[in-house]
Amino acid sequence: MAKQTRGRKSIALLMLIIAGLLAMISITSEGRSRFTPAEDLLLTLFAPVQTVFSSAGQSLRSLYDTLASFHQLIAENERLRLELSEVQGQLIQLQELREQNYRFRRMLGFQERSNFELLPAEVIARDPSQWFGAITINRGYLDGVTSEAPVITDRGLVGMVSAVSSSSSQVILITDPRLNVSALVLGSRDHGMVGIVESHDEDPSVLKMSKLSTDISVRPGDVIISSGLGGIFPKGLVIGTVQEVVDDQNSLVKSAVIEPRVNFNRLEELFVVTGSVTDIPEAR
Repeated sequence: MAKQTRGRKSIALLMLIIAGLLAMISITSEGRSRFTPAEDLLLTLFAPVQTVFSSAGQSLRSLYDTLASFHQLIAENERLRLELSEVQGQLIQLQELREQNYRFRRMLGFQERSNFELLPAEVIARDPSQWFGAITINRGYLDGVTSEAPVITDRGLVGMVSAVSSSSSQVILITDPRLNVSALVLGSRDHGMVGIVESHDEDPSVLKMSKLSTDISVRPGDVIISSGLGGIFPKGLVIGTVQEVVDDQNSLVKSAVIEPRVNFNRLEELFVVTGSVTDIPEAR
C-alpha cells in the first residue's frame, strides 16, 4: 500500500514538473519566432500529455456548462409553474365573477317583474350539520327585515325568517322539519287539491306533500305552488315538481315526493319579501 501511494505521488509530481516546463516554454517563447531544439523536443515528447490535459479541461468546462444550464432550466420551470398557477387562479375567479354576474342579472330581472317589495340578501353562514335546516343572511331589522317574512329566489320559495338581529337574520328552509307550507297543484281550482308540503323523513334534499285526498289526481311532473293559506306565504310561489305519488292503501289520504325548484346546495343570493304580502299570478 505504501509503495502504491509513493508511486501515485511520483506520477503527480512528474505531471506537475511537465506542466511547469510547458508553461515556462510558453512564457519564454513570447517574442521569439522559433523554439530552441530542446524546447521543440520537449513539446514533441509531451504533445500527447497536452492533448490529454486540453481534453480534460474541455470536458470539465462542458460539464460545468451543462450543470449551469440544468439549474437555469429548473429555475425557469419553477417560474413557469408559478405563472401557470396564477393564471389558473385568475381563470377560476373570472368564471366565478361571470356566474355571479349572470345570477345578479337574472335576480334583477325577477325583482323588476315581481309584485313584491323585495330586499336582496346574501347567505353568509349555514350549519354543515344541518345543511337543509337553516341559513344566515346579511340583512336584519335595520334593513326592514321582520320575523316570519317569506324568503324567495327567482326560482321559487326558500323559507321564512325565524329570527332577526340588527344586521343579520336566520332563515328556516322549507326542507327543515320545523316548517310546513300549505300548497296546491298549479292550475287546479279544486280545494281538495290543497296539501301540506313538509320535509322528507328519509331524504332531506326533497320534500313531501302530504294529506292529499286519494280521489284527487296528482301525477309526476305536476308543479306545486303555495296556496296562500296560513297568512305567511302568498299564493303562487313555486315550491317544486312532483317526482312520485305514494298511495297508502290503509289511509284516506296519499302523499307525493316533491323535488324543490330551488337548489339548496347552491343557495347564495336571495330575496326577503318586505312590506305587505299579496298573492302573485300563478307561476309557470
